[in-house]
Amino acid sequence: MIKMISAYSNVHRAFLQSCVLHSIIPTDQALKVLTHLIAKFTPNDPPPTEERLLEVVVEINARIGRFEQRVIRLEYDPTLTTYFVFTNLSDTPLDRLQTTYPEAELSFFRMILHELARTDGHRMGQIDCLNLTTKLEPGRNLTKSRAEVLIQELQSAGYLALEKHEVGFGPRTMVEFDRYLANNFPDQMQHCRLCKEVLFYGVNCTKCPEMFHKVCMKKYLQRLKKCPACKQMWTASLQ
Repeated sequence: MIKMISAYSNVHRAFLQSCVLHSIIPTDQALKVLTHLIAKFTPNDPPPTEERLLEVVVEINARIGRFEQRVIRLEYDPTLTTYFVFTNLSDTPLDRLQTTYPEAELSFFRMILHELARTDGHRMGQIDCLNLTTKLEPGRNLTKSRAEVLIQELQSAGYLALEKHEVGFGPRTMVEFDRYLANNFPDQMQHCRLCKEVLFYGVNCTKCPEMFHKVCMKKYLQRLKKCPACKQMWTASLQ
């Protein structure tokens, strides 16, 4: 019988360190990291599966939950990509960013979040985004060239998504700012009827205005083939 990873081992510690270091890791990359760590620390163990990866994350969360920290698995609807996001629940995400960005840049990011929350589809043109620099308070000046670089930095950090010259919420924002945006924009930020979580992006029913997370609908349609809201046959694509 092959001995598996112990309840909490060097594999768990090193994987957590990787999550903290990168903050956001796609599932395929996370699996590569775990494979490398098992080969290093427990070479007699078989290569990990995605199921084992989820078990390791659960075991890590059981250990770090008392510190109000968590590794969250996120299904990112716009690209159907799954991420593992490390988050600290003990402080607000904007407070955390104060150690990284000066006030003018933090104010610009806050304005982007607010505009995205108020915009249908939660996307806006990159030019419109850069023009927000003219609305910053006096004394918080930010050039458009720096703002453009800042958007790219925030994209790399997972806070923003940039595709086809459109800016949207990134996966890290969906994890760290969900409560902030839901509390400040209760009329604009919807909740998925199935999981009750904040709905940043998803799929619309073709017969009613209701929207759901794609991953939630995929699970739901395994049991029922009708829209949870209007009860009509579901016909929208989940690709």
